[in-house]
Amino acid sequence: MNRATRWILAIIGIILAACSLLIIYMSGKPISTPSNIMACIGFVIGFLILMTLLYSLSVKVGIAYTILLLLLFLLFFVDWDTAKKFISEKMDHIHWQRETASETENIKNEQLDENGNIVIEHPYDDLISLQWGTLNNVDMDLILIDNKDNVTISFHNQQYSLDDNNSIWLDYDYQEQNNIAKEEVISILGMQDRTFSVLVVNYNGETLKQDAIVVITLADGRTETYTLPAQRFNDDTDGIYVCDIIAQSSEIVEIMQDFSESEANYR
Repeated sequence: MNRATRWILAIIGIILAACSLLIIYMSGKPISTPSNIMACIGFVIGFLILMTLLYSLSVKVGIAYTILLLLLFLLFFVDWDTAKKFISEKMDHIHWQRETASETENIKNEQLDENGNIVIEHPYDDLISLQWGTLNNVDMDLILIDNKDNVTISFHNQQYSLDDNNSIWLDYDYQEQNNIAKEEVISILGMQDRTFSVLVVNYNGETLKQDAIVVITLADGRTETYTLPAQRFNDDTDGIYVCDIIAQSSEIVEIMQDFSESEANYR
């Protein structure tokens, strides 16, 4: 076999093998589909051409390269779908990190002032906050029930007012947590003749891995913090009745009772 023929065969083998692998890659389909089977046949033909050229130079070199490339191709053939999934997940993660960084900056700007305090754009007396860790897609909901008027403040009903001096607001509501912990916040102005019930619910049923924390700050400066174990939100009773707030006496009565979201009358 003369030099020119070897060069021609080498170019044909390289192009055939490379194009076959490219077709498999671009198809995005399982290796067993007809188009990918034809591409595999093309790769094998190109592979055999190249191996024949190597054998013509040196039998030992040809055998060594044949075994090596067959092993690589076998790995590619067996685990191609897994490899594509891994690459796709990595790319999605990079995209998610970029979005998270942008969203985090927005959260810092909208919820916290320069001193790290929560921004509330109206007067209030009492403040209730809920935080449930970072980097999760669990949609936790903070709920406040006015037992006198049987009014529920939640993402379905975010404000209730009697007059300018007596109102309740859901100031912040979030559906997930990123790398900076966000707090759902309910604020109360006035309403001194009321008793409120504080509830927390795992709305979307995703598994919560970090404990939730409820902080209640009253007008007199007294603060109560409740740690809600994550496992109590991951079963059929996916909610916790945390406590009652008796506004007139500034008294907080701990309840910490499990209940199912389907049993809650707040929708």
